[in-house]
Amino acid sequence: MRIGIVIVSYNTRALLLNCLRSIFAFVEPEDEAIRVAVVDNGSTDGSMETVRREFPTVMGVEAGENLGFGRANNLGIKYLEERYGTAEYLFFLNPDTVLLNDAVGMLADFLDRNPTAGACGGNLYGADGKTPALSFSPVHGIGWELTTLLPNALKRRVWPESTWFNYGDRPRPVGYVSGADLMVRRKALGSATVFDPDFFMYYEDMELCVRIRRAGFEVRSVPQARIIHLAGQSCRVSRTKFERLLEAKYLYYTKIQGKRYALRAYLLLQAGYRLHALLGRIAGNRSKRNRYAEWAQINTEIWRRHLTTHENLCTPKKKN
Repeated sequence: MRIGIVIVSYNTRALLLNCLRSIFAFVEPEDEAIRVAVVDNGSTDGSMETVRREFPTVMGVEAGENLGFGRANNLGIKYLEERYGTAEYLFFLNPDTVLLNDAVGMLADFLDRNPTAGACGGNLYGADGKTPALSFSPVHGIGWELTTLLPNALKRRVWPESTWFNYGDRPRPVGYVSGADLMVRRKALGSATVFDPDFFMYYEDMELCVRIRRAGFEVRSVPQARIIHLAGQSCRVSRTKFERLLEAKYLYYTKIQGKRYALRAYLLLQAGYRLHALLGRIAGNRSKRNRYAEWAQINTEIWRRHLTTHENLCTPKKKN
């Protein structure tokens, strides 16, 4: 197996079918070098029944519950490699993506030609196939969090559009590639698990890319590979998404930079939310005041939960 493609689905039947159709528009279903697995996270919309009927060569994996993004992808890799052997490359696709060209082949060919690259991804577009969408990003840190609190006019100066999208015609190094279309060189991971199972959703792609970079490989954007990403259609509840983002953020900072760094990130965000709530109150903007006051409350709840849930990460290890 040269390429193992894994798609994790949770009640995204129509989107998933469009994604698979776009893959097999460029990949021969009987091509033994490219295998596809769909991991169903306990859907109730009949996704797997339809996939098995319409795409008999696709491996269907029933998780039986919502494992989240990373753990479900790991399960798909396990089933694929148990049946077909270790993949040379692993390609992770969201179910709300549609390939506009042979992105699978292009990304794999790029890794063939560039042995120092451990991961890569293409350019993502909105539903019209033309509007640039977030395809990659710098690795997050304190500076990133500070910038998120700035007014939009200043954000655009710090983060020009090229921060998220490759407008050129050449591959270039990036901090991390969106997990919506992430191809990974299997050897770049050694014997490690692909996705850290501690992450339920969000930041697992960033953590993976950081590990790959720390192992001495590059992470690259390949603009020739073009993919539509209908972002956000599988997570519609804004409060739930905000909570999960915060949970993943503090877990990521604790794992990558340590508990003190995570604490500084929390304090910075909390101060920023409180400041914006105060500015909204002074300006008589009730909507802004209430929104940021709620975010500050949620932020505190999530931080306290993080300290309790991941106590082993947040407690200093005793020296021998």
